[in-house]
Amino acid sequence: MFRLTLFCTSLTIFSLIAFTFGDVWTDNFDGTKLEEGWEFRDHNAKATKYEVKDGFLHITNPGNWGHTTPDKPMIERDVPNSAAKNIIVSGIFTSDPDKPADAWIGIFLYSDSDLNYACFLFGGESNQPQKTLIGSMVKGNWQDQGHPQTGFDVPLHLKIVKEDDTFSGYFRSNDKEDWTLAGGKMWNHSLNVEQVGVGFMNNWGGKTVSFMIDQLSIEGDGIKPFAVDPNKKLTTTWSDIKTY
Repeated sequence: MFRLTLFCTSLTIFSLIAFTFGDVWTDNFDGTKLEEGWEFRDHNAKATKYEVKDGFLHITNPGNWGHTTPDKPMIERDVPNSAAKNIIVSGIFTSDPDKPADAWIGIFLYSDSDLNYACFLFGGESNQPQKTLIGSMVKGNWQDQGHPQTGFDVPLHLKIVKEDDTFSGYFRSNDKEDWTLAGGKMWNHSLNVEQVGVGFMNNWGGKTVSFMIDQLSIEGDGIKPFAVDPNKKLTTTWSDIKTY
């Protein structure tokens, strides 16, 4: 009995360690400008506007472009080499319109090229249910892993997890719910993460879409924690975000 108890305890500890990637950095987008370390880049039409306002980052794009372009409107920040293999990125997002509008928006994990990334997004076709998108652009070749429906509209909590070369995406409507594994599947893509991006994959319908980021967290080995003032915004605790 003692050996069995010791084995189960060890297994539990191992499982907890396996899903702990290090320190966490969280941005609540308080204030009126991006925090140091973020860089904005635009689609080649240079028509996107962004603004930090009322506790959100707003990225607004007028559309009419597809997913194959390397020039995507988003903000990006570097991550240390120590987090290249194992990393978790999560956030709370909404959009205007609040229904899908022929655009995919969300989280990107970039390697050494603008056409080599894994992503976890939401949105989809106009007049269709809200969906998520999981997949990878592998050296310029898109590998779609599915468009599972969420069953609810915005706001959405999204989380993408990279463990070595295995990726998974999770979603939920609020921090009281359990995470749902998008599509009930994981996918493989051999890349080392160099940058985290948040923005548009495409916006093909010609409608103006605003992507609004309420909160973004990055967890990985060597990630430096970011001091958050809890009095500025009601935030989701990290223990809630990373539990799955």
